[in-house]
Amino acid sequence: MYPYFYFHGYTNHAVQQKWKMVVLENEYIKVFVCPEIGGKIWGAIEKSTGKEFLYYNDVVKFRDVAMRGAWTSGGLEYNFGDIGHIPTCATPVDYATMENEDGSVSCVVGAIDLPSGTKWNVEIKVSPGKAFFETKASWFNNTELPCTYYHWMNAAAKAGDDLEFIYPGKNWIGHGEETGNWPTDNNREINWYKNNNFGSYKSYHVMNSYSEFFGGYWHNEDFGFGHYGNFDEKPGKKLWIWGLAPEGMIWEDLMTDTDGQYIEYQAGKLFNQAANSSTLTPFKHKEFVPHDADIMNEIWFPLKGTKGMKAVSEYGVLNILKNERKQKVVLSALQPLNDQLYMYKNGDLLSSARIELKPLELFETSINVNPSDEIKIVLGDNKLSYSSNKNETLVDRPIYPNNNFNWDSAYGQFIKGLELEKQREYTRAKTHYEKALKEDPGFLPAINRLALSYYRQMDYKKALALIYKALSIDTYDGEANYLLGLICREGGNITLAKSGFSIAMGKVAFRSAAATELANLFLNEENRSKAEQYANKALAYNAYNLDALKILALSKRKSGDKERAKEVLKTIAELDGTNHFQKFETFLLSENLEDQKLFVSGISNELPHESYLDLAISYYEKGCKQEAIKVLELAPENPVVNLWLAHLKGTGRENYLDKVVSQSAQFVFPHRAQTAKLIESFLNTHSHWKLNYYLGLVYWNKGLLEKAVQQFELCENNPDFAAFYLAKVKLLESIEEKLQCAKMALELEPESWRAALEVANFYLKDNRALAAKRIIQPFLQTHPEQSAIGLCYAQCLSGEEKFEEAAYFLENYELLPFEGATVGRDLYNEVCIRSAARALNGGKYNKAIKLAQKAKKWPLNLGVGKPFDVDERIEDYILFLAYNAKGDKQKAKATALKITDYNHPDFKEENSSLFLQLMMLKRTNREEDAQLKLSGFLRKYPESRYLKWVEAKFRGASNVGDIEEAILGNSGTTMAYDTKFKDKRVELLLYLLIELNQ
Repeated sequence: MYPYFYFHGYTNHAVQQKWKMVVLENEYIKVFVCPEIGGKIWGAIEKSTGKEFLYYNDVVKFRDVAMRGAWTSGGLEYNFGDIGHIPTCATPVDYATMENEDGSVSCVVGAIDLPSGTKWNVEIKVSPGKAFFETKASWFNNTELPCTYYHWMNAAAKAGDDLEFIYPGKNWIGHGEETGNWPTDNNREINWYKNNNFGSYKSYHVMNSYSEFFGGYWHNEDFGFGHYGNFDEKPGKKLWIWGLAPEGMIWEDLMTDTDGQYIEYQAGKLFNQAANSSTLTPFKHKEFVPHDADIMNEIWFPLKGTKGMKAVSEYGVLNILKNERKQKVVLSALQPLNDQLYMYKNGDLLSSARIELKPLELFETSINVNPSDEIKIVLGDNKLSYSSNKNETLVDRPIYPNNNFNWDSAYGQFIKGLELEKQREYTRAKTHYEKALKEDPGFLPAINRLALSYYRQMDYKKALALIYKALSIDTYDGEANYLLGLICREGGNITLAKSGFSIAMGKVAFRSAAATELANLFLNEENRSKAEQYANKALAYNAYNLDALKILALSKRKSGDKERAKEVLKTIAELDGTNHFQKFETFLLSENLEDQKLFVSGISNELPHESYLDLAISYYEKGCKQEAIKVLELAPENPVVNLWLAHLKGTGRENYLDKVVSQSAQFVFPHRAQTAKLIESFLNTHSHWKLNYYLGLVYWNKGLLEKAVQQFELCENNPDFAAFYLAKVKLLESIEEKLQCAKMALELEPESWRAALEVANFYLKDNRALAAKRIIQPFLQTHPEQSAIGLCYAQCLSGEEKFEEAAYFLENYELLPFEGATVGRDLYNEVCIRSAARALNGGKYNKAIKLAQKAKKWPLNLGVGKPFDVDERIEDYILFLAYNAKGDKQKAKATALKITDYNHPDFKEENSSLFLQLMMLKRTNREEDAQLKLSGFLRKYPESRYLKWVEAKFRGASNVGDIEEAILGNSGTTMAYDTKFKDKRVELLLYLLIELNQ
């Protein structure tokens, strides 16, 4: 996740540590915000009961779960960007506290998403006299480029058998192609926590309801939690459950001490958290267009005594309890109420009552109705409304794909590329755009996106050539003209750039962005009246366009209109409570050192130099060179900051460049195209390996691998830190060169466990297990918290065919896992199976039985709990052969029956172990059943390469070797949260069959 680094090293040993906590409260609720851990809301309490409606974790247990590893459970986590558990979720962010004019109090937290350049904020507000807190999530794409759009608010609540999930809807979808019914699926009421005692982890994205609330209720505690927000802002409603088997419950102790297991109730901008495989469904990925903004308001509230909820607004919660011919109406206020409540039956007014309630007080009444009666209840002037007519809430949006869509057509290839681009897979996206143009060389959308791909890679010549092709098809095409403007601006042809942006404004989709870019060009030329004209046009089509507001503020200040500048800055502050531009401009207007201090203190995030660079480059691109210098002179020392100062300042350039090359290159990750241009310029007159290294990193980030390798090679052996050579390993193709780099890293830093692991893994791949073990073994004692070291050591023992020694080591090694990882237990199972197969082959049947039974175990010290559905056909096949060889016919028969009668769960794709089941069916004279089972699975999974192997092997086909080779030689690409199936045990099965001469 460049330019961020990854966190390694987790522990079960606790230490006392203080964390900064902002506490917001009124007479009804208390909310805790932690700016030092992603700015997340740590928990929320209803004061009269002391109960949590947001899970409050009494400990901070970082675990390897997020994009950068570190993550903590509980509270309310914010996700903006590419996929869940964003890079800032466990690190300090910027924050500000405010006392508002209406008596409410707010804490605003925010950060820049560095890969996209977008900026997010969440304002958490508690108001007097209200039994809820509000969140206002604001996200700004202040850049000229489209980027990935992903936004979810992930809240946690404690789990419990009495917990009912209240999610209006009739279907659920997963991260990929998984679908089901809601709230009853396969005769299970899955809207109750206790009924999810099957399968694995649960990701239910509940949909097909036009509803604006969801939550849950603990019936034994007569208490619950809820969320409310406008449907256009938050249509996504997700429920996450760790799973009720030990597989999921193991995470209770991993994530907390005494607070118990939790679930997550999540609100999102999209219907699902789309994995790559969601591309094949109606639920595609979304894009954040240039200079766009999204602002989403929500409330989070407790439920007390309502027994559930059927309708919600910011005024209250309504529930209906049915009892034979009567229905009990329960209304709970979320703020003071003094209104009339109207109740209608079949369109006629049944009754009304005056309601006067304080927050969380209840009004209860009963109405006589028949099951066929249609009930409607309205509070005041539609402050809250409920209807029993399901047609007013349930909808029929398609959840299955259109199978007639041709993915190999030009449009199909274009969609594949676009979907990958929306997942930041720019290089792979480019390949599909090229395939689309092979199908149809004049396919305009693919031409535009291929041009954009080259623009991202700073190849403006190729990008421009493609855009000319696009414009020769349609000179008014909005996207082509917008890209023409961007490309020509970079190439210095400002006149043609203005032409492109101007014509792009003819399309609404590009109007605000193109106007913003025009305003920037005119501001650069100090044509302030034109700059303001186009900034105002940009704002006419997007009132939240932050860059347009910045242009206005700058222009007004430079024109001497300080009062108008202050008004614009106030608007910016209201939109973006942690905006650094607003604070710095306030200082420039006042020239007051206190305002300068406020600006500096407002940058409290993990990587402050990036915030200074972001602001300075923004000034620089608006023609405000002196402002950029002033910003960077306040920045912390950093080589990239000094690079920019060397570029911007006429005097002292050499001093700044001397700083660049004298400062450590460790943890320096330049990533912006603008920085690459500076380095390219400096390399014309200055030679130093650090400049080549930094340029190589930017090229690498842009997908320019050949150019990145060239820059790394120019560094020769001058770099003096291991990370350089470990990075170079990833760039090179030659195995020998890779190993040489890894050895160089270890030679430079003999204590580096990462370097040792890299070298050891090379030896393992080269079947030199003993050499790998000698490298890695010393680090077992010095780095016990690094699970990768222990796993590598166990793999070394396995590579030496010391399978039992490896199993013993793993039984006594503590491994802290990452989310969804089973690697420790997989390895344990593998060495037990290999050892059992060897014992069986050697006629040691009792030993084989003992080892096969051990292979079925799930040692908790390996960080993995046993799932509900475990496929043990490999283990049972060994047991059958051992019992049979011993002459224990009764146990052999019982074990054979376990294999033949095994039912593979519907939610999992069938795998290669089916072969053993088919062979056992054949062996027990049930070959017809075997053929039927095989045919059924081939129909269900026609594209499965594993089942094609099973078919070929079972039927003795001549191509079985080719299929095996294809399986073993193609690991494929797996992306975050992807649901694409991979048979992890196929290699183990092939080993077993070879060992047994089968």
